[in-house]
Amino acid sequence: MERKYKLLIIDDDNHIRTTFQDYFTKQSFIVETASDGIEGLEKLRADEFDVALVEIKIPKINGIEVVRQADKEGINTDMIILTGHGDRADAVAAIKAHVFDWFDKYSQNMPELLANVFARTKALAEGVPPEEIRRLVSIMPG
Repeated sequence: MERKYKLLIIDDDNHIRTTFQDYFTKQSFIVETASDGIEGLEKLRADEFDVALVEIKIPKINGIEVVRQADKEGINTDMIILTGHGDRADAVAAIKAHVFDWFDKYSQNMPELLANVFARTKALAEGVPPEEIRRLVSIMPG
């Protein structure tokens, strides 16, 4: 039986949370969600996730702080940042905080965004090396 990967989505946008949750659940992921940074950190502390999708601009504790705090506490979850603002300075800060990738939620249409985030998330969950991920993404249609 194929292993089911666990994903945590931390985003205050209910539409994004439910859209991503539905998509990843259909792809056989076990998905939990959180609508703010404190709830997200509590879930990261309480359970093991393969990957977390973390919005930068979330209430209570921003996404960068969630990533930093998780790293400081030794939480072994690969993180991907989602931003709705296209702020590259935030993306750079995220990468410095040990985030594996970032996606601007509004730079692509939803099906394309879901496909790209899914490919990266699944690769991280499976432990695929970054160079292979770059190669796979470069040959994806679109």
